[in-house]
Amino acid sequence: MTPMMTPVITLRHVTTVTQTRTMLATTLLAAVLLAGCNRATAPAAQGESEVPTLDVTSWTDMTELFMEHPPLVAGQVVRFAVHLTRMADFSALNAGRPAIEMTPVSGGSAVTLPGSDPLRPGAFRVEGTLPAAGQYRWVLLVSAPGLADRHDLGVTTVFGDEASAVADAESRPEGDAAAIAYLKEQQWTNPFATIQVREADVRIAIRVPAAIEPVTGGDTIVGAPADGRYASTTLPSVGDRVSAGQVLGRLEPRLSEGGDDRATLAAAVTEAQAVLDAATADLARAERLLAERAVPGRRVEDARRASSIADARLNAARARLAQRDQVLGSGGSGASGNAFVLRAPIAGRVAEVFASLGASYDEGAPLFRIVRTDEVELQAQMPPGDAPLSRAISGLELEIPGRPDPIVLKPEHVHDAGILDPRTRALPVQIEVDNRDGQLLIGQTGTAVIYTGGTQRVPVVPREAVLMESGRPYVFVQIGGESFGRRSVEITARDGDLVGIRAGVMPGDRVVTRGAYDIQLASAAKGLPAEGHVH
Repeated sequence: MTPMMTPVITLRHVTTVTQTRTMLATTLLAAVLLAGCNRATAPAAQGESEVPTLDVTSWTDMTELFMEHPPLVAGQVVRFAVHLTRMADFSALNAGRPAIEMTPVSGGSAVTLPGSDPLRPGAFRVEGTLPAAGQYRWVLLVSAPGLADRHDLGVTTVFGDEASAVADAESRPEGDAAAIAYLKEQQWTNPFATIQVREADVRIAIRVPAAIEPVTGGDTIVGAPADGRYASTTLPSVGDRVSAGQVLGRLEPRLSEGGDDRATLAAAVTEAQAVLDAATADLARAERLLAERAVPGRRVEDARRASSIADARLNAARARLAQRDQVLGSGGSGASGNAFVLRAPIAGRVAEVFASLGASYDEGAPLFRIVRTDEVELQAQMPPGDAPLSRAISGLELEIPGRPDPIVLKPEHVHDAGILDPRTRALPVQIEVDNRDGQLLIGQTGTAVIYTGGTQRVPVVPREAVLMESGRPYVFVQIGGESFGRRSVEITARDGDLVGIRAGVMPGDRVVTRGAYDIQLASAAKGLPAEGHVH
């Protein structure tokens, strides 16, 4: 069964017939086709009239047809150079036979012009005597193993004489002078693919500058809890992953005349305890003697007062020792013997190392910086007019320079202070995202694509079809079988692998999705003599 053309193509009759203006004599064209020679322009023999060559390009779901032929004159034997491409993989069709069927518009029997086996992969020849002058609906039929296709080429005219046929061909508009020639042999040999522009619903998104920052409380400094010397068997390195409470080293306090080292404080506790014990014993003796009326009452009061003072001094000494031994929040450290154990207050990665083995530091000096990386904060600079949309985020991506694909993120918590940044005059929106896979780096900048839940219907092309030059997007559009045009486009939306286009292309146009670089090279080489290809 012959497959139907795609609905857009059928509706728009996407069959282009353009005059290539390669001035080739009819007799020479026949000789070239028979000999399989170059399709580039050949000089006409002296005294021979020059006639233009016409080409036809047509697409179906299964094949692409590119066909060249002279103007059609009744009763003449004509040869059509037919090139067929498989749309499944854009390779040359290397088997089967084409045929052209011409049916009079006014009614009557159809005339069939038979085709040949492949002269080489993708290249065929259809040859036959043209019917009487008139208008014909013509169709190119493709019959190959596992493939049957039909190209409806619309209506064509067979003229009664060569002069009328040539005049009609020459009256056709010139082709695009800026078109880029990229031959079928190149398309079949190099990676190549096109796709038809279509309309689709894409999500509406806001694109704003963004940066990756630590979450609140996810960036901390481990400082020296006291004056002392850093000691450890190993020194943590930048990039090491640490867990909360993990030991980072020890800080051995300095011995000072002020007696604030642990040994001195412990001795003070012992001394205060001894004084209290003596005062307690003296109070007990004074109370016993007072009961025997051997001492006056003032002696007991003095002993009781001395005992209270000794008890207060003991409590103070114990408090000073306990204060030294307690966990110090600034460094996440705790006392162990006469040294402080430095511990990581949060889980994360060591971002900076200030400590050196054996070096001495003052109290409060930074030793390590630890940053949490499993969860980070994307800070987006939202224009004030779009700020309400940020509170209903349905999707989030981050485009990073140098990466071909955006990073798809899952927003876990969105918040803002409701205050514009005085420098940027934008609203900083903080979006917490999971980063356990480590794709995001603290300090990284890019463009946040924030999807707001709405959709719009626009022409779309695959992401790989859009190229950039000096920050401006463009695509290559296939004008004909071997001609391409560069079109600047205006992007209105990006949704995954689809790019919404506001201007530059229309539904039904065919854009290049693979092989654009080779076409770009062909554009740069434009003006050089082409080698052409054989038939």
